[in-house]
Amino acid sequence: MIHESLLAERAKFAALEVHADYVPAPKMSRKHIGLVQLSTDHTLEMDWAKLIGVQAAVFSSRVYYSGEMHPEAFDLIATGISKTAQLIATDLPMDVMAFGCTSATIILGENRVGQLLREGRGDIPATNPWTAAQAAFKKLAAKKIAIFSPYPSDVNFFLYQQLIKAGFEVVALTSLGIKKDTDITTISKQSMIDALDKMLLDSDAEAVFMSCTNLRVLDHIELFESMYKRPFVSSNSAMFWHAMALTGEVAHCPGFGRLLNAD
Repeated sequence: MIHESLLAERAKFAALEVHADYVPAPKMSRKHIGLVQLSTDHTLEMDWAKLIGVQAAVFSSRVYYSGEMHPEAFDLIATGISKTAQLIATDLPMDVMAFGCTSATIILGENRVGQLLREGRGDIPATNPWTAAQAAFKKLAAKKIAIFSPYPSDVNFFLYQQLIKAGFEVVALTSLGIKKDTDITTISKQSMIDALDKMLLDSDAEAVFMSCTNLRVLDHIELFESMYKRPFVSSNSAMFWHAMALTGEVAHCPGFGRLLNAD
């Protein structure tokens, strides 16, 4: 009886269902950015939501991170980057891949991070905040760099070494010594100003790097540029600018600093 009822229901469904053809729509005009974030990042998505507009579409996933700010913890992130990158928007081609951690990239190495991002994605461009920041300094014709860092000294030493190796001069470096990634999101604007006042007093820095994707500084960049009379680059502003540049487009995000207003 149940079998006969099911057959009758299928016959009724078959009479109702109309088969149709479809023509694929063209790919959207926005550039596609594949983004691997840390599980502890509370800031990057919010910052990029303010910058994206109709310029790009961001497809992201997250890799586990303990949140501990030391080189050994960063090294463990590497095992998850490629698997996480391959989970992003299956069957949708990306124009560029990005990894959202400044300090981990410094520890792991830019080339290694790029290779991990590309696995399963083909030969496409890749970026990260550290590579992007260096490109931004060159775009701004800045060689003497002042660094605002929330990290402890062990991480800062790698940052300092790599900037020197890349041909820049570190003229000042202020460290907050924070040892847990999620605590970085709690740094107040006034704390940043207090540190910048000390660091930039009589400084000949040609640009200031506000390091860390979890640092909530994007909304303050134009204020800081007007206060201290030099360009400010954050991890998140640099990485979005560079991701767009790698796709052949110019990021235009008025209100977020000289780099993102540039032609």
